[in-house]
Amino acid sequence: MSNNRKVAILWDYTLPCIRNLQGHAIVNGIRRIAPVFVDVTSFKAYLDISSQSPMSVGFHSDLQSSGRKDVVDMMILVDILVFANDHPSPAPVTLIAGDRDYVYAVLTLRLRQKNVVLIIPPAPNIPQSLESQASVMVDSEF
Repeated sequence: MSNNRKVAILWDYTLPCIRNLQGHAIVNGIRRIAPVFVDVTSFKAYLDISSQSPMSVGFHSDLQSSGRKDVVDMMILVDILVFANDHPSPAPVTLIAGDRDYVYAVLTLRLRQKNVVLIIPPAPNIPQSLESQASVMVDSEF
């Protein structure tokens, strides 16, 4: 399959606006958007589990959290760059986030002719600088 049909979906699950939502509602919202993505090669959700007890987390984590605040952002940034490097344009990176920490990465990818789709859950303080850098912005209500 050609690269323009492959996509990575990277989800910052630490967004405060989605913490109180049910997981199935969020996945159904993503599923409604997903038909535009033909070949999802990677779908990852990132959550800092250092503050969670092992019994409250119902999944297996391959990575240990360092306990640092920025661990989720760093993991997402690395995966964005790896996907962009491994898949030539126009294969899009799709980011579900609302954190200004991603602005520089999104801008840098766009300057290198990469497509970045930003899915933003409804939240009052999404930085305009993040929205303005994306190739496509999807305002989503999960």
